[in-house]
Amino acid sequence: MKKSYLIAALAAANLLGGSVSAQELNKKVSSDKYMRNSVCLMMMEDASVPQKEVLREAFLNAEWSAKYNDHNIGERIIDPALYTLGEGDYASFNMACVPTDQYLELRQTGAEAPKQSYYNETMNQILRELMATQTKTVDTVIRLNVARTANKYLVEHGVAKQLADKWLLDAEGNYTEALLRERGMLNASEDDKDIAAATEVGAHYLLRQIDLEELFGNTFVVVTRFGYKLKDDLVADIMLPMYAAAQFDPTGYAAAGLKAAEMTTKMSMGKGYYVTVDSYLFRLRWNDDLLESFYGLWDESGNIDLSKYDASDLFALQFIGNERAWAKTKAGIFSDKDESELIRMAAVDAVDDVLAKFEKKYDEFKTKTPLIVHETTDKKGNAVRTYAARIGTRDGLQGGEVFEVLEKEVYEKDGAERVRYNKKGELTVSKKQVWDNTYSAGQEEAAGLNDKKKGEAPTETLLEGKDKQAYYEGMLLRMKSSKKK
Repeated sequence: MKKSYLIAALAAANLLGGSVSAQELNKKVSSDKYMRNSVCLMMMEDASVPQKEVLREAFLNAEWSAKYNDHNIGERIIDPALYTLGEGDYASFNMACVPTDQYLELRQTGAEAPKQSYYNETMNQILRELMATQTKTVDTVIRLNVARTANKYLVEHGVAKQLADKWLLDAEGNYTEALLRERGMLNASEDDKDIAAATEVGAHYLLRQIDLEELFGNTFVVVTRFGYKLKDDLVADIMLPMYAAAQFDPTGYAAAGLKAAEMTTKMSMGKGYYVTVDSYLFRLRWNDDLLESFYGLWDESGNIDLSKYDASDLFALQFIGNERAWAKTKAGIFSDKDESELIRMAAVDAVDDVLAKFEKKYDEFKTKTPLIVHETTDKKGNAVRTYAARIGTRDGLQGGEVFEVLEKEVYEKDGAERVRYNKKGELTVSKKQVWDNTYSAGQEEAAGLNDKKKGEAPTETLLEGKDKQAYYEGMLLRMKSSKKK
């Protein structure tokens, strides 16, 4: 993947009698197309959770969203009972929380990373007291320690290296470009594919032009703790931080409104059981410095030195954040579904929901979705353009979300073509038509329980905004950040 190796590859193209010149390859092959996130889903078990075995089976065998590349590795179940946290684990998690540039600097100097805490120690003590007195079903582990335990497992088991192995090695441990080629060239334009096919090394060269930051840098681990709770117990969990925060309000106003807030929360939720998920997002670290170190694992003939690769400490994970979501088990709707199947369906919907929350909150996890343009005519024969996208409720949409419309621009930097996305406008998700693409809705349709809607339910989400003739099919949509700037 070194520049010298690219030159060698291009020279070989001419020696092999390829019909495409180096200049043509340089001119036409771009470095990046639309790339999806590659996600490894892991589960942290909790022995106290009802239906633990059902949730475990649901997690291991569910049909997860095809929106993400499946980057699962062999062992994906974490037993927290096997891990006791110590000071070294606290320091390790602190390091996991810092941005990659700072992480590399701290690792080089041996300095300690800043201490991480979701709450200060006073708040933690109040939470512990509330958890001991308010309800037995409230989580017995504060979120920060769950994140620390997840990080301890990921570090001790070398999960970052396992993620890289999946990109680079086959089942026998030999170097392969198969997955890089599949996911990188999957999004290549037809022109790029034609160029690649024109010479024996063309496809190899095209692979070398894939921006590894788009592949390695968009590789994630999501560690999830499942719960199975009655509505009232879930409401108690939701309200717990609010009750704790009220302890810091000397006026008493915050406490006065808590009962009303709790009642509103209860009224907004149906009776019955809910599958809950607390999920923790980690990202494979990648930047230009790590790319240069990665180059150091290759020899001048373009072969990776597997001994250097196996011995390297190149790969690590960054902790991004955590989110909570839940989904109701829809008993009574599916007359032919038993409780285990209902739990399985709710588990998939809950995980989809938490992934959608990650995408809304964290720019690192945002994906780009192709814009669909429909061109019709009205009764007067005037041209009418409408916009849509193949995303919906499974992706966290409710209506009103704003998406940036992006146009890809190819530019040259350091003698190589690069890609950037320029914002051309914004479109808003219509509240009139949001595609219900949740997993449970798909099961409902497959079971024939949607007959009244059959043929009428939308299969895409409508987007609204100022009609711009500059918008065209294939432009990309990216949800705007929900963070306050």
